[in-house]
Amino acid sequence: MKHLACKFILFVGMIIAVSCSDSEDGIVDNYTDEQYVPTNNILYVKEYGKQEMNMNTVESSPVYCIHVAKAGIDKSLPAHAKLSIIDQEELNKTYGLMDNIDYRIIPKETYSFSVSTTDLEFQSQEGSKEVNVTFHSDLIYEEMKKNEGVQYVLPIRLHSEKDSVDVLKNDILLLVDVKQPQITFKKEEVHSTMKFKNVDVQLEANLRNILSKWDFTCSLSDDNKEVLVNEYNKQHGTGYLPMPSTAYELPNLVFKKGINEANLTIPVSRTPLESDRNYLLPLKIQSISLTGFAVSDEVCYLSLNNPKYIVEDCDRSTWSVVFCNSDQKNAPWGGGGDGGGVGMLFDNNLYTYWHANYEAANDDNQNPQQFQGSRDLPHTIVVDMKKTVLIHSLGWVQRQNNDYQDVKKIEYYVSDDAEFILGGKEDYTPVALNNWEYLTERSYQKINDVQWEKVSDEYLTKKNKRTSVENKNCGVLSSTSLV
Repeated sequence: MKHLACKFILFVGMIIAVSCSDSEDGIVDNYTDEQYVPTNNILYVKEYGKQEMNMNTVESSPVYCIHVAKAGIDKSLPAHAKLSIIDQEELNKTYGLMDNIDYRIIPKETYSFSVSTTDLEFQSQEGSKEVNVTFHSDLIYEEMKKNEGVQYVLPIRLHSEKDSVDVLKNDILLLVDVKQPQITFKKEEVHSTMKFKNVDVQLEANLRNILSKWDFTCSLSDDNKEVLVNEYNKQHGTGYLPMPSTAYELPNLVFKKGINEANLTIPVSRTPLESDRNYLLPLKIQSISLTGFAVSDEVCYLSLNNPKYIVEDCDRSTWSVVFCNSDQKNAPWGGGGDGGGVGMLFDNNLYTYWHANYEAANDDNQNPQQFQGSRDLPHTIVVDMKKTVLIHSLGWVQRQNNDYQDVKKIEYYVSDDAEFILGGKEDYTPVALNNWEYLTERSYQKINDVQWEKVSDEYLTKKNKRTSVENKNCGVLSSTSLV
């Protein structure tokens, strides 16, 4: 009895081992008795069902690999299988009606198999076969353009007359899609202003429909420039001039692998341009170093304003006050009770302010280094701007309190001297030892806004002496706001 029990346990163990072997192959026998073919081989497609085949027109011969596997108890047995294309009628019945999608089989000339025959012979111990399908993406793309809204497919079925085939894993429905990469400008219009002798205009472009897989370049064209500018002016009611070809260079757009954006710098020279005129440069993408891309007809318009003078706000962060003959913050007695000191004139805060000294009139202990001094008018303030600039206009802001907006008139002067020179007490009001040049003067209203005054035209004509080295004598002006 004990001997029989051991045999029974051994038998059960053998059954379990055989079941595990079938489970590892992932095969399920779904055949009825009539369909069953007495064999130990079961064939199936590893990647079965709906599969996406995404292609592009640049890579003209993409390949899809079909893996056909052989499973069963005895893998040493040979097997035979065949791959075939499901016809349109069967495709409609099996997939189209169920999915409610208009599936169309791609034409025969748009693909090819890697083997001369799709009959697959499995030799002894051979567990799988690979069959490559090569697609002609450019031909498929042309076919897709004829029937937009149709889902093109390649339906493939595995079957065998000698061996069993898993009917749940014998079909592949390749959903075919082909994209044509396209280069487009990021913006339709790019605006710029000539500030110095040259300006760099930034142009951006995008690669659409695909993630960049290549390094490639695109050339730009300014053909038909005059015609395009005239059409633009008529459409927008503008008066742009075509930008002279001698004023700019057109480098290539450069795209890098893995990056779908490209930036281009177009250098433009002021020399061939007329002052106070506006220019327009229409550009198109002309050619691409790789084939298969779509070349768009879109135009990117580069507009350039070329004024005689450019007004920029001064950077006041480095300025310092070198003289003030009246400042309440530093009054000899008490002080500090009204206003933040003369430096508040250019701290970019409208709610801080400078107040003249009203405690020490005609004080004999005036100290210009501490900005102590007389309350008597006129008050004189000297600011070191640290570098030579050409001033176009000056702005003044009254104290943001209507009851204390007492500044009535200011005269402005400028000096190119290397340093500020101050004499004795007798020089506190005229501060006359430097070479001062008159700029302008302004009477001020009792309002809270900045009140601007342009300097004299006579001063502007002498810009060569006033313009800083950095500005290259291009007529760039500084707009000074004392707030």
